[in-house]
Amino acid sequence: MKNIEQLMSVHDAYKHHAEQSTYLYRSYIGGPTYKAGNYLTRYIGEDSGPGDSYTKRLQATPLDNHMATTVDIYRSFLFREAPTRELGLLVNNPLVHEWMSDTDQEGQNMNSFLKTANDMAMVMGNVWILIDKASYAVETQAEEIQMGIRAYAAMYTAPNVLDWYYERNIAGKPILKYIKVKESENTETIMFTCWHEDSVEKYTVKKDELGNPDEIVDYIEYANPLGVVPFVNHAPIKSPVRGIGYSMLSGVADNQKYLFNLASEAEQAIRISSHPTLVKTPSADATAGAGAIVTMQEDTDPGLKPYLLQPNAATIDGILKTMQQTVDNIMRSTHTSSVQGLKQSQSGIALQTERQLLNAKLSDLSDTLMETEKAMWDLWFAWAGIQTPDDFNLIYNTSFDLRDQGYELELIIKAKAAGFQDPIYVEQLNKQLATLMIEDQDALNRIMAALEPQEDADTFKPHMMFDPNTGDSFQAKTRAEHEELSAQGYVHLGE
Repeated sequence: MKNIEQLMSVHDAYKHHAEQSTYLYRSYIGGPTYKAGNYLTRYIGEDSGPGDSYTKRLQATPLDNHMATTVDIYRSFLFREAPTRELGLLVNNPLVHEWMSDTDQEGQNMNSFLKTANDMAMVMGNVWILIDKASYAVETQAEEIQMGIRAYAAMYTAPNVLDWYYERNIAGKPILKYIKVKESENTETIMFTCWHEDSVEKYTVKKDELGNPDEIVDYIEYANPLGVVPFVNHAPIKSPVRGIGYSMLSGVADNQKYLFNLASEAEQAIRISSHPTLVKTPSADATAGAGAIVTMQEDTDPGLKPYLLQPNAATIDGILKTMQQTVDNIMRSTHTSSVQGLKQSQSGIALQTERQLLNAKLSDLSDTLMETEKAMWDLWFAWAGIQTPDDFNLIYNTSFDLRDQGYELELIIKAKAAGFQDPIYVEQLNKQLATLMIEDQDALNRIMAALEPQEDADTFKPHMMFDPNTGDSFQAKTRAEHEELSAQGYVHLGE
């Protein structure tokens, strides 16, 4: 059993990773969650001014959420074609189908759970996936089915995984030996779970009046029947520190924060341009606004004449151009400008190259997802006491080649309009057009067959067919007669 100091200790890399993950998560969620992070730069003296100027400016600044947009684009491609799971001998196992249809015991099926896990891993760097099973002793699989007891998945984000430890086995493979997670927290207590290879410890910690962990008020320990720590670390980009991943979108988050601050500057510049600041002496009677009258004393120094402060329009134009350049930077780093159609001036080669880069990135993500799901299934089979079938297989799409149908259609139309009437040339263009426009495979096959050149009857030369068994011969005048005689055993004798 751990004491309170040991229980609250964390991994050396935890603090920085948790703080960065929280910032990235807020950037992805946006809205009040993002604004609560106070990522808007404060002006000098803003806190000492009348009213809460910073909060008012923070609430008036909109967030253009490129993090969420990028994640949605990647997800739409990755799961455009659902993964195929070949279950083999387990195809009729009810526990397997329950696991696939309700993976986390909260209603998410396997695809939905993996989508959520991958979204969080892309944003925060990594997530941990626990494969656990209720600790009820049953003797047969039939009892498990009757009681609905089966292994399920649970996901933990980086801030909730406080400590972990890997050790290489005799074969050199790194094995997770220990992990400590924060299960839940409220105003009064915090619950922790510590997994070892041979045991599982659960702690309930009471908070003091200031909300800090004070003492352990409940402790339970039970044996780990699996003999391994049943966690899978899903990290699309792994870091040198095992158990931590690099966020794919940290650069997007920083650019998004920069855009957020520029949007505030633009809003302030537009507001001041529309309502310029009036500068006057206390004795001058004046208010800003259309039709205002300024009353000054006759002996007022001409140098103290009231005047308006108003920014140059070039300031706003400069801010807007910088914002557009920042958006372009985000599109370039994520290879999504061709998808979002924001760079129509790009050449065909540039667009094709960008699609290939996006295809490569999506392919890497797909491979990592498949590896993670395979590890989840291995742990699930272990909990269920089932040996992995030889014919069990996972198939993920690894090619995400993007086609610009409008661009290709335009090229085909121009090629047909060129006036070259060679039959083979026209036939190939028509086939490309059919492939581009027709999605139904059966209809496409019929169209392709119809586009094949039909042999003219004049090109068939009549010839004699000979039956080697009877010695009979017959002249085949058409291709149909030739094929019919061939089926009867006749051979081509000659013209």
